[in-house]
Amino acid sequence: MKVAYSVPGIHCAHCGSAITAEVSKVPGVERVDVDLDEKVVSVRGAGVSDAEVRGAIAEAGYDVAA
Repeated sequence: MKVAYSVPGIHCAHCGSAITAEVSKVPGVERVDVDLDEKVVSVRGAGVSDAEVRGAIAEAGYDVAA
């Protein structure tokens, strides 16, 4: 499963690293990719909870666009 999240607040490699670190802790996450130009976080994994991924992005200090 691959899900993409729009995260308008990401601007730099530090943003991407912070999000990757938090989202990688979510059970089932196999890969996290952050596209700084498009401001998109892509998450791959099996049985990954959408709510937990959104919570991890928030824990990193960023908001997922509606």
